[in-house]
Amino acid sequence: MNELHKNIRTAIDRLEAGYKIHDHNKLSSEIRNPNDFAAALGYPIQRITKTLLLHSHDGQVYVAAVCSVDRRLNFRSTANAVGAKRVEVASPEDLQVKTGYPKNGVSPLGLAEHIKVVVDRLLFDYPTVLIGGGAAKIEIELSPSDLVRISGATVESITM
Repeated sequence: MNELHKNIRTAIDRLEAGYKIHDHNKLSSEIRNPNDFAAALGYPIQRITKTLLLHSHDGQVYVAAVCSVDRRLNFRSTANAVGAKRVEVASPEDLQVKTGYPKNGVSPLGLAEHIKVVVDRLLFDYPTVLIGGGAAKIEIELSPSDLVRISGATVESITM
């Protein structure tokens, strides 16, 4: 069985709200991609999120941008949301050092305080969304408002 990352466990233990943990290995069908995961749960793909770690060009600002996996991130809007001139995707090495999460398990929860979190406004169209659990093949389902509250995120329109 896959386990939640310890930082995620600490963050959700303080949640005081409903959440559900989904382990891909416990689902009845093989999960190869987000579409398989959405289909296994009977959810629209828009409820499955991705979290991208970005940094400003000068490396002074880090941001975790959360949006639906089927949307394209608007880098300009994301930069504006955190007061940066521009942002770019962090390297895999930087991702590991800054978050401690693997590439396929990045979560907006349990991050260092200096990493800003921005959640796409469109996620509020759904009662719950699924975010990374800090480990591959583990997802957490929770309401967008709880996601924002726990992560300290701001809500902006950051996709195209």
